[in-house]
Amino acid sequence: MDSTTRRVRRNRAARRGVSLIEGMTASVVLLIALVGIFQGLMVASRQNSLANLATRASGIASQVRVALDTLGRDRVVGVTGTPGLLAGSACSTDPAVRVLAGGMESLKPATGEAWAVKCIFDMDASEKALTAANRLLPSYSDSDFSRYRRILVVIEKPDELTGVTMHQVTVVVSWMELGRRRFVRQYFGFYDPGPFGNETNVEI
Repeated sequence: MDSTTRRVRRNRAARRGVSLIEGMTASVVLLIALVGIFQGLMVASRQNSLANLATRASGIASQVRVALDTLGRDRVVGVTGTPGLLAGSACSTDPAVRVLAGGMESLKPATGEAWAVKCIFDMDASEKALTAANRLLPSYSDSDFSRYRRILVVIEKPDELTGVTMHQVTVVVSWMELGRRRFVRQYFGFYDPGPFGNETNVEI
C-alpha cells in the first residue's frame, strides 16, 4: 500500500470522526433548545393561569359591588334602630378574618381626620349557610367558594361640607398565588356631594 492510499484512508477516518462529534454537538444544542422552549411554555402557561385568577377575582368584586349598590344604603349599612347587612353583630372581630381585608383592617385616620373603619364583614362565612337563592350572588359557585375569599369593609366619615355621614364600602377579594395571598379591591360609596358625584347631597 503506497503512501497516497494510506493518506486517503486517514483523511476518510478523520472526516468520519469529525462527523460524529458534530452530530453529538448538534444533539446537545437541540436538547438545550427544547428544554428552553418547554420551560418557556411552562412559564407562559403559569402566567396565563395567574392572570385568569386575577381577572376572575376582579369580576367577583364587580358583581358584589353592583349587588350591594342595588340593595341600597339602608339595607347595607342600616338606619336608626335597624342595623343593615354590614353592621352590628355581623361585623367580625376574628383576627384571621380581619387580615383578609388586605391591610384595610389596620387603617387609622391621620390627625384631624374624622373617619373610621366601622365594619369588616366575612361574606363567605355569612353566605355558606344560606341557600343559593338567598345569597347576594345566587350563581356564586362552589369552586369560587373554595378558591376565593370575599371580605367587605365599611368606612364611615362625615362629609366636610354638609356633615352628612357617608359610607364607603370596599369589596376585597383574595386568593392564594404562589404561596402568597393576593388581593383585588373595589370601592364604592352611597353618598357623594362632590363635583364628580350628583352634587345633590343625597344617596346615589
